Amino acid sequence: MKETMRIAVAHALVGVLVFIAALVFFNYRISAEKGNPVTELQNSTYPVMEIGNSVSDYNVMSAYRGDIDLSLVRDQITVVDHSKTLELKLHNYDYDITAIQYVLFENNPDEPLEEGTVNKLTDNPEENVRTGTLTFETDLTQGKNYYLQLAVRLDNSTRVYFYTKVQNGAGYNLDEYFTYALNFHNNLFDKTKMEENAAYLEPTAGVTDTSLENVNINSSTDAVFFGSMEVKQVSEPRIKVRELNDTYAVLELDTVLSSEISDGVVQYYDVSETYRMRYTAERMYLLDYQRTMDAYYNEAVIDASNSYLGLGIQNEENVEYLSADKGHKLAFSVQGQLWYYNYDDSDVTKVYSFASENLADIRNDQDEHGIKILDFDDDGNILYLVYGYISRGRHEGDNGIQIMRYDAATSCNEELAFLASSIPYSSMREDIEKLAYLNSSNVFYCVLDGDLHQVNLDDRSDEILVSGMINESLTASADKSIIAIESDSSVWNNTEIQMIDLESGKTQTFSCGDNERIRSVGFLSNDFIYGVADAADVSREDSGAVTFPMKEIRIMDIDGNEVRNYSQNNRYILETSISGSVLEMNLGKRANGKVRSTGDKDYIRYKEENKEDGVSLVSKYSGTFGEQLYFKFPEYIYIQVEPDLILAKILSSEDDASLTLSRSGNAVEQYFVYADGKTLASYTNLPEAVQAAAEARGNVIDSEEQVLWECVFDDYAIVAGMDDVTKVSGDGKSLAGCLSMIARVNGQSVSANSIDTQSASVMELLSEYSGQNALNLIGCSLDDVLYYISKGSPVLAQYTGGRYVIVMSYNSTKIRYLDPVTGISTVGDRDQITENFRKAGNVFYSYLAQ
Repeated sequence: MKETMRIAVAHALVGVLVFIAALVFFNYRISAEKGNPVTELQNSTYPVMEIGNSVSDYNVMSAYRGDIDLSLVRDQITVVDHSKTLELKLHNYDYDITAIQYVLFENNPDEPLEEGTVNKLTDNPEENVRTGTLTFETDLTQGKNYYLQLAVRLDNSTRVYFYTKVQNGAGYNLDEYFTYALNFHNNLFDKTKMEENAAYLEPTAGVTDTSLENVNINSSTDAVFFGSMEVKQVSEPRIKVRELNDTYAVLELDTVLSSEISDGVVQYYDVSETYRMRYTAERMYLLDYQRTMDAYYNEAVIDASNSYLGLGIQNEENVEYLSADKGHKLAFSVQGQLWYYNYDDSDVTKVYSFASENLADIRNDQDEHGIKILDFDDDGNILYLVYGYISRGRHEGDNGIQIMRYDAATSCNEELAFLASSIPYSSMREDIEKLAYLNSSNVFYCVLDGDLHQVNLDDRSDEILVSGMINESLTASADKSIIAIESDSSVWNNTEIQMIDLESGKTQTFSCGDNERIRSVGFLSNDFIYGVADAADVSREDSGAVTFPMKEIRIMDIDGNEVRNYSQNNRYILETSISGSVLEMNLGKRANGKVRSTGDKDYIRYKEENKEDGVSLVSKYSGTFGEQLYFKFPEYIYIQVEPDLILAKILSSEDDASLTLSRSGNAVEQYFVYADGKTLASYTNLPEAVQAAAEARGNVIDSEEQVLWECVFDDYAIVAGMDDVTKVSGDGKSLAGCLSMIARVNGQSVSANSIDTQSASVMELLSEYSGQNALNLIGCSLDDVLYYISKGSPVLAQYTGGRYVIVMSYNSTKIRYLDPVTGISTVGDRDQITENFRKAGNVFYSYLAQ
């Protein structure tokens, strides 16, 4: 018996030694091939900052090694009260930090308002933090945004920075908002508290919630309480203040939950709740509630009966993937992690991840990076980007674009370059999705802040090929290898398009006649589509909306040859959309001198690519977990066992592959739709932005961070000082009469007869006589423009018959406007007046006092 035991132990020892030898040889082989040692991705080491509050700490801030564009720091607001103090909580980890330096800015980072140092830091062993109190000397104006840079020294050579937007929130009831949101959140894990939360919900009758991934204030109480799922909190909720003013607050609560989905298999979820609330002395109002719940990938989750790989509760839009080798290999990115599945070897590799195994670690509480898969080949090699804030590894604390290559044969990552940038992830994300491409000559192309960059990774050079672009200026093929750029950012005036093959660098130029205009439509496969219109038919409304009836569609190949043409007598293409391999066209024809829609459609179809060998996403319903997402494979692939897990390594190199991307500073003025603390989209005309913000229940800000519109405002308001109506002789003088009244309320005395309304545009005249920057709101609804009255600004509007009036007060049922032709202050039914303005074209102008 003892002899048998000795033999077994000897065999086990030999097995261990062979395994160790294999690892040593494996690492040696990689190191020999690359000339560099192989390591794991270094864990996060930098400190983290939070803001202290009597109810809950909030606004976790990551440590940056470099500068960030302060004007783009939008995702959270740090609140200062009457005392002008902030409690700073520093999770210093192993660093002996003895002081925190600060700089307060208003707008210009070159002209700080205030600088100082918090020298007295106190250890708090219970929370494992060091705390300090920052007291501002500057009086912060309510309603104005400020920016705060905090800095700590880690050692003799390293200083890191924390960035946040600051606002005077005295009297804004922050503690009450915190208390309500945390109470609502904690109730979710106690079924006996369902009725308490249900009182604030507005479930839609007759609708069954099938997904727990996204629930909201209109979902059923059962869905808001996670249905029949048994969930546990892995981390305490962490609060971000997204918006705060004297009317409402928006808070985001983030936490990690777990749920046992089968015997011994636990899935973890990132859960993000957004609360939009209004506080009154009588009660708290929950204006909106949104919650997303997205699973971390767990290799143990498979559906053997269907040969599916499971992603769990997940939003399909958050999953990026490419398949290769006839579906035998799959690369996918989900929850900020990159994975590689190899069916033939029955293993899955965690290629890249910032999240540590301890998901409750506060350093995992940052959603400031993205992963973009650029290419994936049949050998399983992946070319990809990690962009935004880098929280681990040699670039910890840096912000920019890390270009990476994963080698499947060695299960090892290699950094090709790091492109540092001052543009934060929230502003970078849309641009990277628009264009990011690395060609076979090691030249990388991307768009950032309106600049098209060409970066040569071999000689570390960066050239801006085009600056001042807007989103609509550039169109890219599906694989991003071909782009088309309109020469004029004003689409109604564009006469030339450049098509660039980013692989070869070859350029084709398409132009039109002097009396024509052209615009990009998109790509079918790698063929470029553009449309041609007669200049006389192209128009730009005062609202900024462009009418572009195309008389012809041209499809061009990569060499600039026309492969297809669509044109018919008296048939115009008014709108287009591309879905897969089909171009859909909405048609119109000329009648009474104008091109009008006929409601007809036509299509151009390309041969669809063979998808039988590909991988797709499918959704499957489970009674406990609701809709869950899976990868579906070709019929000849049978997934019956969970894959083995492999953790990829990274090549450690002493070579510095970094460069800093330049910025032209020629960004076009844009309007950003901002909802729940996140930038959703950008527009070049304000009315479109306002309409999008109204739909998303968000706000509009400009490039200078000025708030131009908010979705929540007072239920009633009146513009002070507009008691007297200036009377004029007729409709032709109505604009002058309105401008005279606007001048008076802004401290000027100007008679209507002295105003020449033909000397300039309405916008220019309004700016002149208000002394403010005029805002073109044509196309917005009356309900939307009432926001400006709530801010004390009158609304100049065109009423029936082309007459101008001034809208100056409202409540829930009535509207008051001043009519300079009748000389009367008129009060009318809100719905009827709204309809009258709609019939008149919804022509509105206003301004915001600075």
